[in-house]
Amino acid sequence: MFTLKNLLVVIGRAALISLGAIFIASIAIFFLSSQIKRMSDAVALNHRLESELQKRTGLIEVLKHDSQIVGTNNTLIQNAFAPADNILGFINTLDSLAAKNSITQTYNFEVPVPSPIAAPFPISTIGYTNRFDSTLQGFTGYIKQFNKLPYYTKIDGFTIASQDKLGWTGSATITYHATLYSNAQ
Repeated sequence: MFTLKNLLVVIGRAALISLGAIFIASIAIFFLSSQIKRMSDAVALNHRLESELQKRTGLIEVLKHDSQIVGTNNTLIQNAFAPADNILGFINTLDSLAAKNSITQTYNFEVPVPSPIAAPFPISTIGYTNRFDSTLQGFTGYIKQFNKLPYYTKIDGFTIASQDKLGWTGSATITYHATLYSNAQ
């Protein structure tokens, strides 16, 4: 028989089943969203780590390429790494380079830091800042000759400040920060 009580029982049972299904679906959605967030965080972390690894291995690739060009001439390679405890040869080269371009320079060297680069001998990096007053033409000549230095060194960045009415193409104060790769033995 179809009574009000049977109708309420049927509706109650259907409501309980619906609430149970909604509860199970909510738990599944929460679980899946946390799994998706965890996976997306892991993927983002992997992309950041891959990018950082590519940046750090860029120098290794440059050194590897340069060593292949040089071949088996280890003496030339070892001479390209100034000794970390005696960089006077490098400093003298910078001084002669500045003198050739009629530039007075002021430099400041940092403490050597061990480098993670694998090599037949331990390599360290020495950061340094070089400041001088010059014109754009003098700076261009200096940089062209700097690129031909027989040392493993790179310029990390530079700034040009000028009070000249011609702007930075006139007389300017130029500061660059660079890294010298040295033999830590």
